[in-house]
Amino acid sequence: MAAIQSLKKQLRGIRSTQKLAKAMKTISTVKFSKLNGVYSGYSAYGKQCEQMYRQFGDAFLEIVGEGQPDAPVALVVIAGNKGLCGSFNSEVLQYAKSQAELLGAYRLIPCGKKAIQYFKTKKMPAEKEVVFGDVPSIEETSRLLDELLLWRKEGRIGKIMVVYPQYRNMMLQQPVIREFFGKGGHEASNSLFVPDQATLAEQIARNVFHGMFYELVLESALGAQAATLMTMRAAFDTATDYCTRLEGQINRQRQSAVTADVIETSSEREESF
Repeated sequence: MAAIQSLKKQLRGIRSTQKLAKAMKTISTVKFSKLNGVYSGYSAYGKQCEQMYRQFGDAFLEIVGEGQPDAPVALVVIAGNKGLCGSFNSEVLQYAKSQAELLGAYRLIPCGKKAIQYFKTKKMPAEKEVVFGDVPSIEETSRLLDELLLWRKEGRIGKIMVVYPQYRNMMLQQPVIREFFGKGGHEASNSLFVPDQATLAEQIARNVFHGMFYELVLESALGAQAATLMTMRAAFDTATDYCTRLEGQINRQRQSAVTADVIETSSEREESF
């Protein structure tokens, strides 16, 4: 009976974990669905911004400036705000650290509570710390991008490199590094600018950059929610399987105990006759 009581105690603990994992899985599902809706609705615009930059990037770079080639690199690292998402945060942060070691002079801008905490632990000072919401808004990302553009104009930074978890699907988010203001494209010779190229570039350059950056941050947030959802789903499934095994073990031990009692009672009756 002592063994059965021990198994029951284990079963109560696993059931508590199962209930918690189920609740967190439900919450993660809701958050992922909401964020996926936002990302799906915005991604078409973001892709158009990227396409426009590839075609007319040189004209846009004239508006924001090309930056000083010998100035420190602005290293923007985007991670999640919370744990319980498997290796999602650790992979992107370790990758960012390895890239920082290759850059030489850089100014670090960690985005996300986990990124801020990680670089503090590694004693890597940050130029600026940013925390986006679970569903980032374009106002949040625009404030950061405008500040980076100002630093670039003042000569405090040169290149802007962004490390973030690129969303492939719910099972895969891969850390990548991207030069945000890379070499732009050249406008096609048959393009018609109304009223003229300089005026048009002035009006839309910042909108294009803000759209590209916002899509990137949304993609990172979507990956974080996907990783959390998959982790909670795996935790719930594991707890459910373990509960099933424990219940089977308890039932077998109960049956063994009943069988032993029957055999013992039967033996005592035979001896009495």
